[in-house]
Amino acid sequence: MVGRTEYQNVSGTRCATDFVELPSILMEHFLNSPAVLSLFDIKGNEPLVAGNHHEDPCHSIDTHTQILLAALDQIYHSPAALSPDFNSTAALAKLYETRGLIPYVPGTSWQTQFGHLFGYGATYYSYLFDRAIASRIWRKLFAHDPLNRETGERYKNEILKYGGGKDPWEMVGTLLDAPETRHGDAEAMAEVGRWKVEDEVSMPGRH
Repeated sequence: MVGRTEYQNVSGTRCATDFVELPSILMEHFLNSPAVLSLFDIKGNEPLVAGNHHEDPCHSIDTHTQILLAALDQIYHSPAALSPDFNSTAALAKLYETRGLIPYVPGTSWQTQFGHLFGYGATYYSYLFDRAIASRIWRKLFAHDPLNRETGERYKNEILKYGGGKDPWEMVGTLLDAPETRHGDAEAMAEVGRWKVEDEVSMPGRH
């Protein structure tokens, strides 16, 4: 709706896998903001109660599981998978036994039915990657005043209108005034890793 690209099918909503989830993940931060929730009226003149009181109590466990799946995805697409004796279930069991919170259940192989591990082509980590970027954008630009129109326009003009028509590293680096990320190299990846993922429960204004 706000795109300004000439060819939508090759540049509009078609963007890098590790960038495509950024807008929706950022919106999750807005949906947990008391300032934003106070705009909604669902019971006559009563404002919507601030905060999501039905959030997942196992949010941290879910994040840990996402990290394990990202690690498993990388293993399945590593040179180790070329070995004749490579066993995807054994690799899963070893990862969960050494780094997991919940032990692997012998005799199961659920990974064979989890399409993301082969359909994403070693980019399943990208969801966590986008969560780190979205958290950074929220903290630096929106957390203190999520209803600021000028900031919203800046986000639209720097990120949303280009879609896949511009290098996402350049867009994020410009928006966050982080020149160290604009080249998209190993240092840029490491920098995003240092940003980490901020859970919604620790956002300003939450109780």
